[in-house]
Amino acid sequence: MIHIHNGDVVAALARRGGIPGEHLTFRESLVTGPVVPGDEWIETRAQALAEGHVHDLLRVRTDLLEQEQALDRAASQDEVVLWFEHDLYCLVHLVYLLQRLNGAQLSLIWSPVPLAEHDEEALYELYDARAAVDPATTALAGEAWAAYTSADPAGLNRFLDRDRAELPFLRDGLMLHASRFPSTFNGLGSMEHRVLAHIAAGFTDFATLFDHVNAEVPRFGFGDSEVFRHLRALASRNVPLITLNGELPKAIANITQAGERVLAGTDDDTAINETDLWLGGAHVTRQRLFRWNGEWIEG
Repeated sequence: MIHIHNGDVVAALARRGGIPGEHLTFRESLVTGPVVPGDEWIETRAQALAEGHVHDLLRVRTDLLEQEQALDRAASQDEVVLWFEHDLYCLVHLVYLLQRLNGAQLSLIWSPVPLAEHDEEALYELYDARAAVDPATTALAGEAWAAYTSADPAGLNRFLDRDRAELPFLRDGLMLHASRFPSTFNGLGSMEHRVLAHIAAGFTDFATLFDHVNAEVPRFGFGDSEVFRHLRALASRNVPLITLNGELPKAIANITQAGERVLAGTDDDTAINETDLWLGGAHVTRQRLFRWNGEWIEG
């Protein structure tokens, strides 16, 4: 038996709690950079993670290759238990693993609250209550993964109209992802809008800002380096929306006059700045501009 966790803290708690089997932490950030399956998967993902989170490229490439090999071995285990939470970060990793390990004996622990908030006894109870993944769930995950990695994100819209019993958080999670596309209100994705609004409200030190962003429900589930990546993007535009001084964990951000105008919807970020970002498999540029209107993706 092997357990795949979306964080080191929960993996350590599970080991200490005596949950039987091998415990593997899945280390990726499939909300960052291009997510385009194919022959160049490892290289593309390594470049995205190294650039997005300022890591050493060689080390990231090696870690990803070793992780893919570990997933190959996991597929032959008697049981693979997936431990994930109801947030966007976990959802993307879960649908990846469900389709990646299709054919293996899969079980799922799918928690509406952060797993790290449980003690060892509560984690063991979740382990005892784990549910086998049925073919309908695997098929739905495959469809969601195909939409997430498509060059045309309009395919995501069909997941936004109703909840799916097989994966209860799928609609909310994919709506969070869809909301990361430039909005028709001011050209910002929802995470950028969130952090800009909190900075404007006076939460200028990174620790306080991160706590406020991370607590909002439904949760993106982004770690500090992913939120900081958004801050760097806001600060490095041709027309910066914030100033950013210092590095993690003591960075200080302040909104600029241009940022105030964009936050108010007076200016559109896609009009004053060149758009160039990857969201899943979609490359969003001024020439190929997909936008979020609050209900679905246009473009």
